[in-house]
Amino acid sequence: MKPVPLILDTDIGSDCDDAGALAVLHALADLGEAEILACIYSSGMNPFGPGCIAAINAWYGRPDIPLGSAPAGDLGDPRNDFLEAIATNTGLYGHSVVTREDERVAGMVSCYRRALAGAEDGSVRIVSIGHTQGVHDLLFSEADEISPLTGRELIARKVAAWIPMGGGFPHRDKPGWNFGRMGAARYTRNVVEGWPIQSEIVFSGYEIGLPIVTGAALRNSPQANPVREAYRLWNGGIALAEGRASWDQTAVLYAVRSSPSTAYWHVCRNGYCAIDDEGSTEWHFGDQRNHGYLVQTMPPAEIASILEVLMCAEPRLV
Repeated sequence: MKPVPLILDTDIGSDCDDAGALAVLHALADLGEAEILACIYSSGMNPFGPGCIAAINAWYGRPDIPLGSAPAGDLGDPRNDFLEAIATNTGLYGHSVVTREDERVAGMVSCYRRALAGAEDGSVRIVSIGHTQGVHDLLFSEADEISPLTGRELIARKVAAWIPMGGGFPHRDKPGWNFGRMGAARYTRNVVEGWPIQSEIVFSGYEIGLPIVTGAALRNSPQANPVREAYRLWNGGIALAEGRASWDQTAVLYAVRSSPSTAYWHVCRNGYCAIDDEGSTEWHFGDQRNHGYLVQTMPPAEIASILEVLMCAEPRLV
């Protein structure tokens, strides 16, 4: 089986499960199941996001993964529990990018478009575990020197599925972090409603990752592991001591291992997701728009064990 080409869009820093998701993705790449085309940092509030991603990529032996970033702005969370500490420790982690101002960090749209333009038709999966500005701006981008296709045309041709971690299903009154908080609401509805029908959307809702607690096993990882450090520094170390809900890891795991043989979750496809102006989700049964949402089938503790093994796997390419 060919590895799944994947673009990860993350707001790493507001929580530590983004770092855990990146660890899962690298472990799956080490197993030959995924190919990481690019990493996008979808927050404008902290300049050290790309540096933290670069440190994790370097730890796993992939320092050359293209990086894109949101510009400085009001989208996202300024929280800085671990981003600056990891991004600036280039001597320990062996990376060189520290902030989004580094010339090697592209804008979100150009990074997206370049990764998609070079990919096989219908092959790429975009996993959003952060805010929705990046996919929004890609969707509404114009043809340029990278590709003669508009963003909508690129997605229709190149993207097999968009897997966002966001919302709650079949209904959630609150808008949720990635879809409605920290400035994201102004983008989310337009993305979901404008997404081309040729590309599937599968939502990993809040309720999926909440009971899947992971991270405590990272205590046994080397102290030089930046993912371990993210869990140690976030929120006073509670995640490394007790674990943390695995919202973002679920989206990555489904994106790479979505075949029926894995059966971690069932996908409900009988209907479509409607999103209001605040970013709250409501599933409408009946009319179909190539949408789906994950429904629990495997017990959360079993999925947590699978994720912990991946999160703690030693890098194979270092």
